[in-house]
Amino acid sequence: MKESFNFISSAEVSRLGVFHLKRLWQRAILTRRRENVPVAENEWVSDKIVLFGLGLALEETFRHIYQNAPAFEEFENWILEINGGSIEAHRIEKINATLRGEDYSENLKNKLREIETSAPVLTRTDLEFWDANGYVIVRQAISRTEAKAAEEAVWSYLEMSPDDAESWYQSERMQGIMVQMFHDAALRRNRESKRIQKAFAQIWKTADLWTTIDRAGFNPPEKKGVWGFPGPRLHWDMSLEPPLYFGTQGILYLTDVSAVQGAFTCVPGFHRKIENWLETLPPDDNPRTQDLEGLGALSIAADAGDLIIWNQALPHGSSPNRADFPRIVQYINMFPNRRDDNWQWK
Repeated sequence: MKESFNFISSAEVSRLGVFHLKRLWQRAILTRRRENVPVAENEWVSDKIVLFGLGLALEETFRHIYQNAPAFEEFENWILEINGGSIEAHRIEKINATLRGEDYSENLKNKLREIETSAPVLTRTDLEFWDANGYVIVRQAISRTEAKAAEEAVWSYLEMSPDDAESWYQSERMQGIMVQMFHDAALRRNRESKRIQKAFAQIWKTADLWTTIDRAGFNPPEKKGVWGFPGPRLHWDMSLEPPLYFGTQGILYLTDVSAVQGAFTCVPGFHRKIENWLETLPPDDNPRTQDLEGLGALSIAADAGDLIIWNQALPHGSSPNRADFPRIVQYINMFPNRRDDNWQWK
């Protein structure tokens, strides 16, 4: 007999004092038990605000709950452990104010004003390029020293050596080219980069953004009989069911990357064509299985410390590494408090 639950309100908080957190935990526990879970249309956005605001990665958090079924107090202890034992009051304040629809304190408003009034990172030419092509390169979004620190953190996590090519194919800590590391101090410093925050603020036209807690990437050179590029090749991470909504994505190069070194690849300008293109496809054709490379894919070279931001409507992906050194990256994105998403997946 299944245990009966009263569904928890987002307003119920406990020791950490975080709005919506207990409801999120209970929904995950019920999902684990295959219970029917009512989810409001905008609830996934609330989930992301809570988790990213607490410095948590989506996949890692839900995997922890599904695998371990922690009691709520244990879940909060896990959150504190990831955060080094404490969470700054202003982070909890921002989560709660956002989800309750309340005004920010003057302290939070001042933090946003610092970004809004800082010097532009993207020039007028950069923004015109963004509008036309749907992507932009933020040059030296972080310093080469900061990029090197994050690169070395990835090598250490994977227990590999940049001087031992044989070690590049032996780690069990990868999922394809994805590296499931989220909380290293070097990655966290990069997410807090003022230049990165300002660039996203210029694109979104607001400094009031949330930073995703995402992973790193390691794309080694192809090696016959040992390693072939597993993808992902060109794809979308958004629903293609109209209406299509604006969103961004981002990748930070931690090493110099040539165009043939597994570089980020996209179809420039396709955000301006995608709706008409979708309308021209036969009704039974799957847009995700079309020849997306044939649409004009471009592999983008850039230097260590450069950030590529792209419009999520662009077909995008990685590419085979035909150079002699791995491509090492960090994924970084930002989004505003309220954004439109199409919840019907196509």
